[in-house]
Amino acid sequence: MNSIWRYYTSFHSSQTTQRLLEKIYKKNGIISPNQKAFQNCYTFMYYIMHAENYYNTAIFSPLAVKPTLCFYGISQLLKGALLTVDPDYPSNSAVLAHGVSTRKRKKQHYQFLSDEVKIQKYGLFGYVANCLFHMKHVEGEKFSMKSLLKRIPELQAHFKHHFQLTTMFPVHLSNSYIHIDKSLADYYLISTERLKEMINTKLSVTFKQEYDHKLVFQPLTPFERIWQSKLFFHVFENKYYLPIHKEDLKIFPEILVHYLILYNLSMISRYETEWWYDLLKSHSSDDYIFIKNFLDISLVKIPIITYFYFHFLFFNNNE
Repeated sequence: MNSIWRYYTSFHSSQTTQRLLEKIYKKNGIISPNQKAFQNCYTFMYYIMHAENYYNTAIFSPLAVKPTLCFYGISQLLKGALLTVDPDYPSNSAVLAHGVSTRKRKKQHYQFLSDEVKIQKYGLFGYVANCLFHMKHVEGEKFSMKSLLKRIPELQAHFKHHFQLTTMFPVHLSNSYIHIDKSLADYYLISTERLKEMINTKLSVTFKQEYDHKLVFQPLTPFERIWQSKLFFHVFENKYYLPIHKEDLKIFPEILVHYLILYNLSMISRYETEWWYDLLKSHSSDDYIFIKNFLDISLVKIPIITYFYFHFLFFNNNE
């Protein structure tokens, strides 16, 4: 079992959960914080418990059904997170939809890595993006599976092996200051000065100092690095990266990346059963390698990322 869940046991008590929700509701200026916390403590607690059951079941389940279990697991965690900022969630049925759609699949020559998802006007995805990450105007955006998978640092070795494609550039932290080698500018085909501006604009971090071979930027808290995903966090190496292609240099929280991929995989496993089992049985394309490894990573990483949010919010919000 994923050991991160032992830390979630703090939320298995309605008394503790009510106290924590009241604290954050007061801080956010919510009217009647005590009443709202009382109303929501069991809902929040059950979201967390339900997520844990999905994830722990997925660990021991066949690969064929892992996507659906992981998708519902991440959805429950996001609903719990939403309750911390919107005590009235769900206030209407529009926010209950998934918020994502996939194009109609062709039976022959379909490739998962080339498939796309599209963000819808209403639903959980857009609501989470707005409420938890202050991302607006995401409706109508499309993302290919390959472009999303490139944003997961644990998969960089697979892109290198299968496509001879380098996706990540290492970033070093010292006392939380960000140290970026100037050679990143060569990959971006820009000047060092332009690299400073781009990092400042895209990641909202302030340039501090320049050395012969590196640029130093302001410190980031773990909350900013991991939950807000201003850097790409490798959970197994405990290291950070930036994309090696400048068009990928924009803040897009990794938990939303996982949601989009898991949505598509869950739809495939439920409704494209013939293609799905052909892939799982025959291992006929690179799709299998990326899907399997992504699911293994997501099972571990998403509960960790989400716990960073809850820990910061409830226990360390003065950091």
